[in-house]
Formats: sequence, structure tokens, C-alpha cells
Amino acid sequence: MTNDTVQRLFRTDYRNATVGDDNGGECCISPSVLFRVFRGVVVATETSDDIAAPIRRWILSRGADIRFSDPDCQDYDDAAAALRPDEWCNAVALDLAQEDSQQLVRLAIGVAFLREKARRSQCATAADLAMIWSLVHGALTHLMTTGPRFSAVRSSQGFLAVPLCSLLKDGSIDELYRLHVWLPDGQRANPDFAIHSHQAFAQSWILAGEGKDIQYMFDPAAGMADATHATYTLTWTDGNHTSTTYKIRRTASTVVNTGNLGRTTRTGSAVHTRDMSYYVPAAAFHSTEVAPDTLHATLFVFDSHRGFVKDAPILGPKDAESSTHLCDPAGVTPAVLASMVDAVRSWEMLMVQGQQHSERAEWEHALQAFNSALSLCESVQNFPNAARYKCQVFGQLGSTNRRFGRYEQARGILEKALTEMEADDVERIELSGELGVVYRHMGRLEDAKRAFEDQYNTAKRLSSERVQCRAVGNLGMVNYQLAALKRGGLLLDLAIEQLNERVSSARRLKGVLDAQSSDPDSCHWLKVLTTWEAIGLGRLSLCYTACGDGKQAIKGASEAVELTGTSADPTVIAMSRFLYGRALLLDGQHQEALKQFNSTSRCTSAIALCKEPSEEHCSYLRELVDAGADMDAADEQGYTALDYAVFNGNVTMQKLVLEGLYRQLDGDVGANIAQREREAKLRKGYRELFQEKLRPVLLRSSSNKNAMQDLRRVYANALAVDMDKAGLFDVLKFVRYIDFLNFGKIPRSNDMLPGSGNLLVQPFRCNCENDSQSRDTTEFVIFFSYRWINKNPGTARDTPDDSHNTQYKRMAAAIEEFLRLHPSVDRERLGIWIDHACVDQDNPMPGVSALPMIIAQCNALISLVDETYHTRAWCSVEVMMVQTLKKSYNLHLWYQHVLSETGPDGGTLREGPIDLQIVMADKQLSFEEDRPKVLFLERQSKLLGQG
Repeated sequence: MTNDTVQRLFRTDYRNATVGDDNGGECCISPSVLFRVFRGVVVATETSDDIAAPIRRWILSRGADIRFSDPDCQDYDDAAAALRPDEWCNAVALDLAQEDSQQLVRLAIGVAFLREKARRSQCATAADLAMIWSLVHGALTHLMTTGPRFSAVRSSQGFLAVPLCSLLKDGSIDELYRLHVWLPDGQRANPDFAIHSHQAFAQSWILAGEGKDIQYMFDPAAGMADATHATYTLTWTDGNHTSTTYKIRRTASTVVNTGNLGRTTRTGSAVHTRDMSYYVPAAAFHSTEVAPDTLHATLFVFDSHRGFVKDAPILGPKDAESSTHLCDPAGVTPAVLASMVDAVRSWEMLMVQGQQHSERAEWEHALQAFNSALSLCESVQNFPNAARYKCQVFGQLGSTNRRFGRYEQARGILEKALTEMEADDVERIELSGELGVVYRHMGRLEDAKRAFEDQYNTAKRLSSERVQCRAVGNLGMVNYQLAALKRGGLLLDLAIEQLNERVSSARRLKGVLDAQSSDPDSCHWLKVLTTWEAIGLGRLSLCYTACGDGKQAIKGASEAVELTGTSADPTVIAMSRFLYGRALLLDGQHQEALKQFNSTSRCTSAIALCKEPSEEHCSYLRELVDAGADMDAADEQGYTALDYAVFNGNVTMQKLVLEGLYRQLDGDVGANIAQREREAKLRKGYRELFQEKLRPVLLRSSSNKNAMQDLRRVYANALAVDMDKAGLFDVLKFVRYIDFLNFGKIPRSNDMLPGSGNLLVQPFRCNCENDSQSRDTTEFVIFFSYRWINKNPGTARDTPDDSHNTQYKRMAAAIEEFLRLHPSVDRERLGIWIDHACVDQDNPMPGVSALPMIIAQCNALISLVDETYHTRAWCSVEVMMVQTLKKSYNLHLWYQHVLSETGPDGGTLREGPIDLQIVMADKQLSFEEDRPKVLFLERQSKLLGQG
């Protein structure tokens, strides 16, 4: 996906997110409006009267002042009975038993809401359209069993149309609401007849994809020589009759030359993307362009009450006689269309989320969003042209992995995407440049140069000045590195020339834009071009330093720092400050240089360099260590330079950061260093196990009935083949519920099963590598989240329970109630996870560290809630984890066992509050040194979601 495309998607998301809350006030639907729209739904779906009549009576009963027998009734003054869309939907759920009837009325509610928004000239927000689309999508994908049916027809303009609400009057359109979908099947309008007009005023709301609306003027011509087009009349046939009367279910349409000649002039155009809207006045000439390999979908409305012209021709060749178009949808059903639209719409939202995170250098969140988008392409049946959409995701994943310093992964992803794209595809040009950056960081400078030259020359051939601007800057940087490697003065001169071209090109492109504009697209490109200008200036400072021109180096780097002052990307800011500080350092201004290296903007120079390891950056990091720069600072995500060096697996950088820490830290330096190394390895392990192992399984869980077993298998395999991770994180363990009951209290990790000589706690076993033991038979595992209540440890050993075994009894009571609620769970094959038993109490760190991964592998979590449960940090981490899992994948169960005088055994089991707000910074810890760990796990739990 190109930056242009991503930004066009982004600019559709700026509207207010509250349904109906805009400058027109709250938009409600009166019963008379709903009654009228429902009549149109009945016509569009051919709903029989025995289904429709009870619904009409129900709408009347809601307070409508409507003459039931009047088919032409319009809107009456029944505003007092008007309801919001959600209120109507709640009433539907309560009053209508038949699911088909519910879906038909929900569709009418969505259409009526859109109608009222348009008629009141109110902006339909992104949230409004999301709500409307959910109602439309629900109806179209519902399997009707009582007769109503939706239909699709292929329009002569290339899209598939699904009527949602059809109201005709005297054979012409009165009000018509349709879903229009251009599929990525190459079928588009016949270019000879693409320019057309409509009798009724039309308005379009974009659901997904990108389309260009083009406007035209048609002026009479004196003769054939002066004419470009002729007007054509349109007739429809439904298989029985052919006429100018509009037909909802038509089999063909025919246009016939009227002999009326004229000259067509293009007067304007506009690109529209998701959540945007545009209108076409009655009889106005326009056409729509949609790329042949992408999906574009709109809700399209014809409303004669906002304008109607009887004579609304189509324009075609001046010398043709007629043309007939067949409306056969070729087997594509409305349900399939709706699923495709929903998949692409979700894909776009994820891509925009990822891009927004990328712009703020929130790479973990960006990676989460892009991986979710990729999962959609791979897991959704009938995802349209999945290969193309996957290539766009690969481009973003390649760029994001590069920012993580994972160059081999980035290279593989980008090379794969490039082999599947056309040579002159603009997106391919950008990916080629990104691959060049990866090669440059890998030290493959000649490969990088070839990639950048190809990018630059192709962009020049296609007149893409923005891509040229970026490419020439990359060429300048690689030539600078080659000059340093080969000690070539001519290469250094060429690098300076190319980087100056980057700066002047960025400034020229910025000059074309209006700096005061509020247009999101202009604002975006002003920021991007400013960043490119700053990067060019910063790289020029390297060249000037190499030439021995310290003053020019300081001047350029100082300008770069000033330009990046308002950047949202902390890495860009930190790199600018590093280059400025380096120029100052080489000029002998040591203290001023340290001020730049150790900037208070959180992301320091050392962190920025460690994010993207390379031989070049290692040399710069060595300069920072020797200068005494701070190696222990943490960035906005809570990560240090050591964290990033460990994440990336760059041993040289790790050694350099550790050397800097040895110089910097006080006290027991050896112990402090060892602790930091262990914590960095833990964080790396969390990221890899969470994001690369567990999350892909979770993303596919909706279509995988064995998802829980797969989670356990993937986790066990990951530990079995990686001894470093096996030393950091414990395996999944459990206590069989039957053994737990027989034991009579909460067991400790080393307690034995009475009479057997075996430990009570068992490790989960599957057919994983390096494990010859048989697979475990436990199918269902419940995780207990609870507070340790023992204030007086026993003389023999500590226990989390009191002398009355209160928590043990609550656990047993909670499980018995759980089993009553879920009779399919076999108590003989039920296991439970309890920290005191499943975490080795003599070596607790691996068990504690594994806690979040363990929760993901348990089918259910039960919280033993008391008056202080939700104030405890570790309890809150567990709750946050299961909340995220349940909301994102609906695979896990969460219950709270709440103290109650009326409940069995003094407690009641109820579902956990899924929207409970948790702020980890406010929670209590027994050991405050655990605070960074729980805050890190808070971030990781959010990343485990779907995005």
C-alpha cells in the first residue's frame, strides 16, 4: 500500500465517533419513516404479505400516525414516538420472535437512519456508517428461511447492485437504496457508455475501497464533426417486458442512440475512500473509475424528493446505434458480496491503524495491526483478490520488521512481495526502495544502490516526484557509505549532490502545498516532506563532516533538529539530535553534544541506533559510549537501548550498551547488569511468544475447533526447541480436579499425590518435539485468579489460604457451579491451574514470568473476588489478559466468584464484566520492584488482541 493510498484511507477517519452526534443534533427515526422504508424493503426482498403484515402492524403499534391502507403515505408528524436506531433495535429484539423478521426490520432501521441523515443534511460520521453497515451486513448474510430474498444484478457501469429498499412511483424511482460493489474481477463499465446521468438526485457513502467520481458538461454540437458523444435512452427488461419503466429485477438493459449530438468536457474529479460521501445532482453527467484489481463498495441512494429530471440520458459513441448489457451476476450472491465488503472494510481499518502507529514509531502496535490484516487475507473465505491485498500488507510488514532490526525477515517479506507485483506498479517502486534500505542496513551496499537506482529511474519515468525525492536521498546515503568504504572522493561529491537534491525536492514539493490548509491529505504530506527534508539535512551533515567542513555539518544538522521538533516519530527526532550532537562532538563541544544525545524526549540517540542495528550504527554507538551518553534511559514504550539490542539479537550492540552501563551504573554493578540482561531477555521472550507464536493461532481460532490444543502445542514446541526460553518460562501445568478435591486444601508445588509417590501437579504434554512421553488426557483447564489471604504463615510452610481453607472451598464451590453451567465439560478430564501448585515455590521466577502465556492456554479463568481483589496488580494483570482474549477472540471464558450470603457456599458465580476499566499504574504490589514488569505485561496484553 502506497503512502498516498494509506493517507487517503486515513483521512476518512477524522470524524466524530459518536453515532448521530453531529452539528444537526441527535438523529431519531419516527415510526412513519420506518413504516415507509419497510415498505421499500418488502419490495426489494419480495417478502410475502404473511411475513410483512405483522411487522407493519408492529410498527403501527409503536405510535405511528399512519393510514395503514395508504400505499403512498409519506412522513407524518409522529416525532414524539421517534427512537434512536439502537432503541429501535432493542425493541425489535424484544417484540419480534422470528429471526427473518428481525433482520428485515434491522435493515429498514439502518436505511431509515441513513435517509434521515441525508434529508436533514447531517454528516454521517464514521461511527454512523459502521452502525448502518452492521445492520445491512447482518441482513444480507442471514440465511432467510421464510421467503424473503435479496438479489444481485450486474450494472452496465461494472458494479454489482443489491437492492435494499425500493420505492417506485409511476414507473420511476421515488426512493432507492442499493449496495454497489465493484469486484476486483476486471469487469468495469464499457468505456463507450461510462458517462451517464440519473433521473433522481443521488448520494453515495463509501464503505470500502477507492473510487474516482468524474464530472462532465455536455453541450450541443453543430454536427458530427464537432461532436464527441451522442445521448442514448435507456430501457430495461425483466425477461417479460421491455420499457423505460424502472425494473428492480432486470435481466438486461439497452441503450439506443437518440441522434442528439454534443461535445463532452471534463469539469472535475474527486477520489473517495471509506466513510466519505459525495452526491450527484439529477441529470448531471458523471462516471466512476475503480481500479480493476481492487474492491470498491458504496451505499448508493436515489431520492427523487431531493431532485428529479425525467430526461436523464446516457452518453455514448456518436455513430453507434444501440448496445445491450446483460445483468447476470454470474452466481455471485448478496451474502458473498456483503462478506467481501466486510472483509476489505476491516482490512482497511487495520491497515490505517498500523500506519497511524507507524507514524508515531509504535512498532509493536503497528506489527499487531498489519499481522491482523494479513490474517484476514489468509483466513476469510472468498477474500477478494487476496494476493494483491497480501502484497500490500507484506510491504508494511517489511518496513515494520526493518524498524525492529529484523532484516532477514524484512528482506524475505519484501522480496516475496516484489516478485508478485507489476514492474511499473507505483507500490512496487516504493517496496523496491524499502528493500534497498534493508540491504543498506545489512551492509549489502551495492545491492542497495541498485535498488535505489531502479526506484529513482522508474519513478522518474512515471513522473512520481515524491518517490524520486525519497529515492535520491537514499542514493545519497548509500553513496556516502560507499565513499567511506572505498575512500572515494567522487562518490562523496555525488552523495552531497544527491542529498542536496533530496532537500531541494522536498522543499519544492512542500511549496506546492498550502501550509494553512486543514485538508488531512495536505497536512500529512507536509509532515512527510518535512521529515524527508530533515533526514536529507542530517545526512548532509555526515558528508560535510567527512569533508572536514565542521561548520556546514553543524548548520545542516541544527536545521534538521529544528524541522523535526514537531514530529510524531520519536526515532526521527532522536536521530536528528544524534547527528547534530555528533557534529558538535567532532567540533570539540562535548557537553553540548551530550545534551543532544541524552535528550529528554525519552527516545535517546542510543535507543534510536539500537532499534535498527547495522555496522554503521554500531560505529555510531561506539562514539556514544566513548562520549559517555546515557545507556540506561527508557523510551515511551518502556524499552531501553539494551532491550532493543537484545530484541534484534545484535551481539556487538549488546556488548557496547553493556560497556556503557558498566561505566554509568553505581553500586553492585555486576548484579545490576545481570538483572537488566535477564529482564531484556524476558521482554524479548514475551514478544516472541506472544506475537509470533500464540497470536497467529488466536487469529485463526474462529475457524479452528482445536485452537486451544494448538495454543498448548505451539507453546510447548517453542520451549522444547529453545533452551533459552525454556529457562525463562515455565511449561503449562495443572492439577487434576479430582485430585484437588481429594487433597482437601490448596496444594503446594512439591506436594505428592497421596499413595502414589507422584507429584500432585502435572505438566501438560502434547506430541511436541523432544518429548517421548504420552500426550496428556486433560482437555479443559481452569485458571484461578485470587488473592493470597494468609496473614500468618504456618510453621511448616507458607500457604496462600487461611486456617479455614476459605479460598480452597471457594474454588471447589466455583467449579461445581461452573460444571452445572457447562455440562459438556467432563470433570474427569478437568484440570485447574493454581499458582501455589503450578509455580515452583522454590524457584518461582519461570512460573511467574510465564503467567500471561499460561492464561492464554487455559479455557476459562475464575476470579475469586473480594473487597480488595481489583486493587491488586497481579490480579489485575490476569483480569486484563482474559478480558483482551475474550473480547478479541471469544475463545476463553471468564467468571467471577463473588461473595454472597444467598449463594451456595457463600458465593455466586457470574460472568466477568468485560468492559471493566483497569489502570495498572494505580494497582497495589507487595514488591514495588515488580511495577515495571506489570506495566510491560499491560502493554503486551493489549498487543495480544486483534487490533
